[in-house]
Amino acid sequence: MDPRLRAAVDASRRWYDDVFALHGVPVRVEDDVWSALGTAPRWHSSAKTLAPGIDTVRVTAAVASQEHCAVADSFGDLAPEREGFRLLIDAQWLHREPDAETAAALPPGWSVVADADDLAQWATAHDYAGVLPARVLDHPRFQVLALRDGGELVGGAVAHDAGGVVGLSNAWGEAAFEASDALLAVVGVLHPGRAVVAYADAAELEAMVAAGFTPLGPQRVWLR
Repeated sequence: MDPRLRAAVDASRRWYDDVFALHGVPVRVEDDVWSALGTAPRWHSSAKTLAPGIDTVRVTAAVASQEHCAVADSFGDLAPEREGFRLLIDAQWLHREPDAETAAALPPGWSVVADADDLAQWATAHDYAGVLPARVLDHPRFQVLALRDGGELVGGAVAHDAGGVVGLSNAWGEAAFEASDALLAVVGVLHPGRAVVAYADAAELEAMVAAGFTPLGPQRVWLR
C-alpha cells in the first residue's frame, strides 16, 4: 500500500479516536474494522474500515443495532446497499508534502481559537455545533483555526496532529477555497516540516489538487 494512503487513513482513524473520546463514546477495533460503542457525534460515521478487502457483511454487522448511521468506506470497496445504505460521499484521500520553507508567523487574519465563546461562534457558522466540545481547546492534538476579516469570522478549519502527518479538515467559508494557500501556510507555521493529509470531493477536491495535494484513492461514506 502507498505509505501516503496508509498515513491518510491512519490520520482519519486517530481523529475518530480523539473526537469520540472527547464525547466519552467508547470504540473498538476488530480485524481492521473500527466501530463506535455508542452514538456517533454529528457528521461522523459509526464504523470505519482500516484495511482494504474487508467483507461488507462484517462492517454492516458492526452497526447492525443502529437504525440510522454512517459507514466510512476507507478504500472504496464496500457494497452495503443490500443493508439499506446509500452512497453519501464519494471522495479522494489527499496528501501534500511539506513546503520547503515556512513563514515565521500566521498569515494576516488567521488565529487559533482559544476561547469557548469563539469556538461556539465558529461551530455555529460551520454547522458544527456540539461536535467539538469546549475541552477540545485544551487537547494537545487539535487546533481550531479561524479566519477573520475586519473582525468578522469568515472561515475556518481544523488541524489535527496525527503523528507523522497533520490531518486537515473542516475548511469552510473563505478558508475552503479562496484562502487555500494561506490555510496551508497556517498549517506550515503550526506544524513545520510535516506532510498534510485530508480527503475531499467535487469542487473542494479540485481546489486542493490545485494547491498541491495528490489524490491517492477513494474514500466513501455510506448512510442509512
